[in-house]
Amino acid sequence: MRACLKIMGGAVFVLMNLLPLARAAENPPLTTNTVAVGMYGTLEVLTPKDWTLVYTNMHLTGKPESVEFHSPSNTIVIRLAIYWDGFAGNLSKPTDADMTQIVSNTVVRSYLPIAVEKTFVVEKLRGPKVTGSFARFTDAGWVPMLKDEYRNLATGMFRSGNLWGTFDLVCFDKDGPQFNQGLKIMESLRRKP
Repeated sequence: MRACLKIMGGAVFVLMNLLPLARAAENPPLTTNTVAVGMYGTLEVLTPKDWTLVYTNMHLTGKPESVEFHSPSNTIVIRLAIYWDGFAGNLSKPTDADMTQIVSNTVVRSYLPIAVEKTFVVEKLRGPKVTGSFARFTDAGWVPMLKDEYRNLATGMFRSGNLWGTFDLVCFDKDGPQFNQGLKIMESLRRKP
């Protein structure tokens, strides 16, 4: 009996030591990416250390700060266009209700015609320091052989302090590990105090 308890105790000890390793694999080390938005503030985004931050030009009116975050395998890409309250000298301070309406209008006009789903739900984006709205859908015309084309898209808007903007989260699943990892990154957005 004592020998059996000793073996069970050893097994429990081994399992207890393996748990932190399993958790580390589930939660890769993170890095804080900073995107300076002129004199209006800095947006911080937490991503796994092996992701890359790329500054880009989306050719948008007023030239907001535009960046992309890429997973190492490029199976997940997050695109942000970052604005601020009073962008381009205009009164621009969208509320949560405004963002929900803008996302809904954008999806109906631009994305619903090419979506597998012919209906959509506007979901809430909520993190410790960010709020917003988004909708997700599947591309009906997706062909797996095309480079840099993704089967699924979530498109939306976010706000953190006086910074706000639009985002696209593209990946190959609509509600699986890729989407969930991208959503977790979006929920990490915060305006640097």
